[in-house]
Amino acid sequence: MKKLKVAFFGTSDRSLPILENLHKEFSLVLCITKSDTKVGRNQEKRETAVKKWAREQGVRYVEIRSLKDYDLKMVLDDLYKYRPDYGVVADFSYMIPEDIIKFFDGKLINIHFSLLPKYRGASPVQFAILNGDETTGVTYQLISKRMDAGDILSQIGYKMNQTETSGELYETLFHVAASKLPDVILGYCSGSVKPMPQNEDNATYTFSRTHPHNTFIFKEDGLINWKNDPKNIHQKIRAFNPWPIAWTYLKDIQEAGCLIQGKIKFREHVDGELTVKIYSASLEKDKLSLEMLQVEGKKVMSWKEFENGYLA
Repeated sequence: MKKLKVAFFGTSDRSLPILENLHKEFSLVLCITKSDTKVGRNQEKRETAVKKWAREQGVRYVEIRSLKDYDLKMVLDDLYKYRPDYGVVADFSYMIPEDIIKFFDGKLINIHFSLLPKYRGASPVQFAILNGDETTGVTYQLISKRMDAGDILSQIGYKMNQTETSGELYETLFHVAASKLPDVILGYCSGSVKPMPQNEDNATYTFSRTHPHNTFIFKEDGLINWKNDPKNIHQKIRAFNPWPIAWTYLKDIQEAGCLIQGKIKFREHVDGELTVKIYSASLEKDKLSLEMLQVEGKKVMSWKEFENGYLA
């Protein structure tokens, strides 16, 4: 039987398991991904893993900076040229415009990393960790005009271990999502998988606490409030790794001494404006053990190195 033709929309570097399964089980005719970004002090160009994979596999790809105007026209031109039967969207970063939704006519499947209708928006994994949830999961749903509100095709639950970072959890969930994706597409095509509407009464969103009209995570969200419970702080440190990394002002670490294992007193007065990124920590008997951190302008260091350099 002739293989179904599929287009993939994604920017995440964790997309490779999904791409591999789509390439193996279907005819992957097109990848739409984000244009190269400039990173580091030297502003070197970095391409997405999706672009690199597509180029190496000889799959047609389109790079975009938005889904408007000329970029949207490029995508639509290729969709009408290659005529994919289905579209798959995973961690794409862009809202899908109505022209593309209409093209697929009910065959554009979004992979969302929560059990919808819980945690609609761009940061479901971070919110699951922030809120100390015991379980999360993957939802395959049809894209509609409203954000993450389309009918559900299938869901997979996943028990969290309460130690993983958002980066680690995303990577795990991408593998989980990839494993069942071909069955979902084929089941939907055959009619054995039926779309089910979401319960709007149970819908929640991942609105930023510092930018309340946006569902992305912002650097400001990572500021630690040392008045919070140590468990909540630990959840924030895990949720905001690998980005934006939870942070505090250097002077506030001393004020938080009652929450942190180890000596806290500084050898001398510290610049009140200096910030510290906290990459990892563990929670022991209601106290935080800070493990890896980075004082502004310095390299990432262990807590022991921090003690030797800054604390009396």
